Formats: sequence, structure tokens, C-alpha cells
Amino acid sequence: MMRGEGKRWALRLACCVTLVSACGAATFEELSRQAAAARDADQVPQAIDLYRQALQLKPDWSEGWFYLGTLDYDSDRYADAQPAFAEFVKLADKPAGWAFLGLCEFETGGYTPAREHLQKALAGGLAPEIEQVVRFHQALLLTRLGLFEQAWHWYKALVRRGIHDPTLIAGLGLNSLDKPMLPKETPPDQREFIAAVGRTAYAWMSGDKAAVEAAFHALLEAYPAAPGVHNLYATYLLGAHPEAAQPELRRELEVNPQSVEARALLALLLLQAGAASDAASYARRAAEDRPSSPLAQYAYGLTLADPQEAAAHLEIAERLDPSNFEYHVALAHAYSRSGRNDDARRERKISIQLARESDPHGPSR
Repeated sequence: MMRGEGKRWALRLACCVTLVSACGAATFEELSRQAAAARDADQVPQAIDLYRQALQLKPDWSEGWFYLGTLDYDSDRYADAQPAFAEFVKLADKPAGWAFLGLCEFETGGYTPAREHLQKALAGGLAPEIEQVVRFHQALLLTRLGLFEQAWHWYKALVRRGIHDPTLIAGLGLNSLDKPMLPKETPPDQREFIAAVGRTAYAWMSGDKAAVEAAFHALLEAYPAAPGVHNLYATYLLGAHPEAAQPELRRELEVNPQSVEARALLALLLLQAGAASDAASYARRAAEDRPSSPLAQYAYGLTLADPQEAAAHLEIAERLDPSNFEYHVALAHAYSRSGRNDDARRERKISIQLARESDPHGPSR
């Protein structure tokens, strides 16, 4: 190459580099417009590619991360959508971003962070259509994590909104039987049984007394030895016919000796009947078998004579299920017995507020 030609080639190369550098911002504007147009035209693959290109040029573009995440989410590509929403919430602390991030984590098996992020989304306020989806998944998630009593309250709210969905019915059935799994994880040979339990619990939550009585009778006739059925019926009887609940709990323990909830409920009934020694035995076994059960911790706390020991277990129950006003009432009493008057007053105030917010006629576990 001659020296003159080399200079001209170098000059042309320098001009090209200058032009490319100068049009960087314009390239982003062009890509962002094209991405929006492709999204509006429902050209999903093209839109995803264009958003990715634009975000390479401007990684702090929060709107781009959100749209990229929603495009992947709507395409059921949850693993791809999750990092996009993670980037979005770093740049913009918005409830919708936390909602979609939590939903992606739910779908990819990150259940613990999903619970935290879905709750954060609800606390921030959501549009009604997104809120309902989040609440539905939160109920499924709490069941999957084994937080059955908390999940029960979430399911009850959904049922009262008139939501009737096969997945909700299956999730409600699993929750009613204390099975920590998702509907899609249910073994095929158990699906009809789980659905039957779910339909019965749905009738109970709906407040239709005639329908729920018929549903329970049909369930007990079809599945008399199935674990969890007698316990669920006993829980229902506690509100409708408390005198008939204890025999059902004993039947439950005959067919399902490992039932923590049946043992805890039986302890409460025995304590109420004045059989403190027997109650303590059942409650202690329940708390030992499943320390993460708020009901078991509550029952055991009530049977303990030492107020400090009682408060320790009642604090666990309250921490596991802070929305249960009975746990706050019991803890207030234990604090009073221990001379912790300020703590007792705080728990009384919380219990009064929770009692005002609750529906005294609604079903509870």
C-alpha cells in the first residue's frame, strides 16, 4: 500500500469510528422505538431482541427491563423474565415489578424469595387484576411452604371473591390436608381425592351450610380411612357441633397417627374439658413433631404452667401466624402472668385490632 493511499484509508477509518460514536444515542432511540412498535404489533421475538439490543446500550433503562420481562413472562419463559424484573426493581421500586419478580420465582422454584416479593408487591398496592393473581399464587405458595393456617386465610378471601378455578380447588384440597405441595405436584392417583377435599372446603368457606354438610358426608363415605379427612371434619365441627369434634380427632389419629394438627386440636379440647395432664401430653408431642406448626406451639404454650415457658412457645406461634388474634390474646395473658405489663398491653391492642378486622361468622381452622 502506498503511503498516500494508507493515509486516505486511515482517514476514512477514523471518520467511520467518529460517525459510529456520534450516533450511539440515536441508535438507542431507534431501537427503543422499533421495540415498542414490535411489541404493539405482537411481534414478540422481534420485540425481545430489540429490547435486549437497546438495553445493551442503556442498561439503566427501567422501562425497557420491565417490557422485556413482561414479554418473556407472557411467553412462559420465566427463567428469562426473572433477571429482567430483578434489574427493573433495582432501578424502580414499583409494586408491579416486585409482583412479576415474585411470580417468576414461584414458577422457577424460588419459593422463599417469591413469598417475600409477592408480599412486598401487595403492601405497595397493585391494580386489581394483578392483585388477584398475586393473592392466588400467595395462597398456593404458603401451602407449598407448609404454612397451612396462613394459607387458609388467603384461600378464604379468594373464595369470598367468587373465584372458582380447578387449580384453586386442588390447592385448597392440599392445604386442607396439610400437604406441602403445589397442585401440579399432586400424584395422578390422588388428584380426584384432593379435588373432592377441595370442593368440600370450598363449600365450607362459601358459607353454604346445607352444601357443606352434604359434602362432608359424601367425603367421609367415599374416603373413610384417608389421612386428613376426619381432622378436616373435626375442624368444621368445632364451630358447628363442638361436642362431636373430639371423636373425629381420635378417629383421625387412628388412621393417621402422625397428624400434628389433630393432636394439637385434641389437646385444646382436653384442656377446655379440664384434662390438663392429657392435654399437655398431646400438645408436647405435636410441638415436637412439627416445631413449625403455629397451632401446635399455641396448644403447647397454653398447657405450660410456667408463664415464661408458655410465652416462649406462644411467641413462636405468633411469629409463624401473626394474623391469628387468639395467639396474641394468649401471649398477652402469659406476659401479664410474667409481670411484662407493657408487652401485655401491646399484645392486647394488636388482638383487638385483629378482632375488628376479622369476620366472626367466617370459617376458620
